Amino acid sequence: MAQPVINVGSTWDTNWFAVAAISQAIVALFVLIGVVGLRQGRRLRIIAYEDRFEERYWSLMERLSLEALRAAVQAPDAPYPERGADLLVARSYFRLCETQLNVRASGWITDATWSLWEKGITDRMSRYPFKAAWQEVDADQGLYKRLRLFVDGGGDPCRLWLPVRWWRGLTGKSRR
Repeated sequence: MAQPVINVGSTWDTNWFAVAAISQAIVALFVLIGVVGLRQGRRLRIIAYEDRFEERYWSLMERLSLEALRAAVQAPDAPYPERGADLLVARSYFRLCETQLNVRASGWITDATWSLWEKGITDRMSRYPFKAAWQEVDADQGLYKRLRLFVDGGGDPCRLWLPVRWWRGLTGKSRR
């Protein structure tokens, strides 16, 4: 009489293979959730950073005199008492722009926000009192190097590779 072949453990092995496959899928899912969470955390930090720049911008614009706001395209014909303060605001704005350009170059400003800032900086630099203050500053080549390069047509200072920009949360739709 021949002994029957007993396949001991085949069901046991199959069950463990299924458990292992399910475990691997769950681990992969959690890793993916973690990566997305890291990217979103970076994006939220960048948004908070951009908001600070926006607050600084508006606090400067609120300090401009009524004469400066009225004469946005060209300088007022006659001197006015707040002219010095307006030129000081313009110089503070140049420092803000220089910082914005440096931070953008470092990859901490989103593409959508940069497209707005780029248009805004270009527009502001062509208006009074910024244009007048820039003509005064233009003689000193040591100041505002990145802003000078931008005004001369340097374009976007961010030179990061597209996948790196995506990972940092710089690409995509605007949050606004």
